[in-house]
Amino acid sequence: MSELSHVDREGRARMVDVSAKADTARIAVAAGELQTTADVIRLVRADDMPKADVLSTARIAGINGAKKTSELIPLCHQLALSSVNVSFGFTDTTITIEATAKTKGPTGVEMEALTAVAVAGLTLHDMVKAVDPAATLNGVRLVTKEGGKHGHWVRPEAEQHAGHHHEKHTAHEKAAAAKAPLAGEGRTAAVVVASTGVAAGTRTDTTGPVLAEWLAAQGFSVRGPLVFADSDITYGLEDALSREPDLI
Repeated sequence: MSELSHVDREGRARMVDVSAKADTARIAVAAGELQTTADVIRLVRADDMPKADVLSTARIAGINGAKKTSELIPLCHQLALSSVNVSFGFTDTTITIEATAKTKGPTGVEMEALTAVAVAGLTLHDMVKAVDPAATLNGVRLVTKEGGKHGHWVRPEAEQHAGHHHEKHTAHEKAAAAKAPLAGEGRTAAVVVASTGVAAGTRTDTTGPVLAEWLAAQGFSVRGPLVFADSDITYGLEDALSREPDLI
């Protein structure tokens, strides 16, 4: 597409008329991260911030943001969202955010997924600013989308990352793959770990990485390990199911 869809021939902003488009299942995944300090990460993972329940608050805020996207972005259509999932991960100094939005209709849910990430990230900033007022929300971006006439789209660097991951197979695995197709070839899997201790950072997950490595060796495209506290495992399963994997 070489033209801006939301601008007419006279250069005026417009809402795109989607009345002639067919209803299809639409899925969009967006991501971002809050850059902060190691102290904030420790506090959030231990659920010990001055404002309690940091991640749950940000999750609900992100879901509400997705539902209000048409009110916030002037030219977005009002959509009947069938599902919005918001999940978080950690590095030493970042809280990663991922949002998945789904609907069935004539237009996509990219903006809903992006808005969910942005609002969840801003809520995280509000929750941690007493400890780290310099926290920065970075990299809000569309990762994948499904549905409509353009079908499946994956952000180019995500495809490259998947390619680099695939290249890490050992020579033995490659030789075996040349002899016979792998059991998981062309299939997807998600590894979900329920552990309050691992989610809080007080224990090390030794099972999830082993499962993910084994599944990858069988040819699966693996997501995870996704770690959730025992009380949040419902969110974990919803998040895993949102990508409709062949195996969890």
